[in-house]
Amino acid sequence: MSVKQIIEQLEKIYQLQKSLLAISKEKTELIKNNDIDQFNQLLMTERKHVQAIEQLESKRMNLTDEFFEKEAPESERTISQLIELVKDEEERKQLQHIFEKLIFVLADLKQQEKLNQDLTQQSLQFIDLSLELLQPHLNKNLNYGQGSGQQTKRQSSVFDSKA
Repeated sequence: MSVKQIIEQLEKIYQLQKSLLAISKEKTELIKNNDIDQFNQLLMTERKHVQAIEQLESKRMNLTDEFFEKEAPESERTISQLIELVKDEEERKQLQHIFEKLIFVLADLKQQEKLNQDLTQQSLQFIDLSLELLQPHLNKNLNYGQGSGQQTKRQSSVFDSKA
């Protein structure tokens, strides 16, 4: 009975992870299109998915702990070990299948999030470069050395103009 519940929890986690992957792909498009408002809304949806996954994962861990307490209290508590300990061949196949699907979707999600991180970093670098072009650093001393004379400090602004 407990193994069926673990499989059900893993299926739910898999579905949410697949949905999270779709959200991540949508984030990539929003980053490319520079649509900040939609991006922020999508981040809120992503947070809800992550919270739901955390709750399901907590339930799965509790069910897995119960199984190990009954079947093999001294063994390592991993999914691989769980698969080995399951006696019913059909449950073992289901568990192995969902485990493999989860591994692949998590690898895809990790790769997609890395792409999003890189795109965001490039966007920030572009913004930084644009700001530097608009606001040149005027505090640099263009003389040959530190003079003992009076130094004037100018406030840098977007526009260099005199009134």
